[in-house]
Amino acid sequence: MPMPLFARNVRRILAKRLLVVPLVVLVLGLISGFWLIRPPAAENIANDQASLDALREHWRKGDLIVLVRHAERCDRSSSPCLASPEGITVRAQAAAQELGEHYRVLGLADSDILSSPKIRAEQTAASMFGQAPMQQEWLASCKGSMLNDARQHKLPHRNLILVTHSECIEDLEATVSIAEPATPDYASSLFLISDGTTPPKLLGYLDADQWAAVAPIR
Repeated sequence: MPMPLFARNVRRILAKRLLVVPLVVLVLGLISGFWLIRPPAAENIANDQASLDALREHWRKGDLIVLVRHAERCDRSSSPCLASPEGITVRAQAAAQELGEHYRVLGLADSDILSSPKIRAEQTAASMFGQAPMQQEWLASCKGSMLNDARQHKLPHRNLILVTHSECIEDLEATVSIAEPATPDYASSLFLISDGTTPPKLLGYLDADQWAAVAPIR
């Protein structure tokens, strides 16, 4: 006896629902697995001895790309400007000079230094390293290309120090890490391991006042 139309419709609906359930479970499983294996966001390594040791070792080998955010910008501060309102503050210059001393302790013999052409980045780099930096437009116009541009300028066995902006640092971090990057503090340093043989990997970051943990000034 033929199945009534109503019963056939019910059967089709139930069959479709039975197919949807395992598909939903599969999709949820894939999403969960994706988040479990996603690269982590950069972490502050000031109190992580293993990461500090790794920083020194990779620095010695010349395996690092370092992104330094410019120091405190004057147009967003009530402190006196060093010069142009588009640059950094007077107190930021002193902080940048001290940060540069930490970098010298770590060692700059095998390092290349590049800066964004914007005044606040140029002033930061000059204050840190005592000379006008080599300027690169891509360190200001970086949307979607920061990682590739940085790797193209990285030479084997030489660390690359890039004085740039928060949006450029976030762009690189978002490319390497799935996690949502936080806005870096003024004059903080983000370390990326890029040895040319393995995929780039975030090591972590240090704020400007945390460098005594890795390169104390004597």
